[in-house]
Amino acid sequence: MKHAVILLLCVLAGPLWAAEDHDAARDAVRRNQVIPLSDIIPDVLQRFDARLLEVEFEREDGQFIYELELITGSGRMIEVMVDAASGEILGVDQEGWQANGPERDD
Repeated sequence: MKHAVILLLCVLAGPLWAAEDHDAARDAVRRNQVIPLSDIIPDVLQRFDARLLEVEFEREDGQFIYELELITGSGRMIEVMVDAASGEILGVDQEGWQANGPERDD
């Protein structure tokens, strides 16, 4: 079941990527330079209790970055920057959110 959910997330996220992002990410995965997005998404969504809206794949200062745009259960939109090589969360852009994780909406 978990694998089906991951596959569904990747299929739904696919159209949100620009063609060049998709090609660059696929090539980097093939060269073992980055972790597949399907391994990153479930952990990020769980950590931030959110849904995925959009994904971008960029190279900044020689570092591959996944930028995930999310919406939380309370409707807040956040952008999470993830080191594509290690899976480490590098930062979160949203007022009221801390770099080490979200303030939960309990």
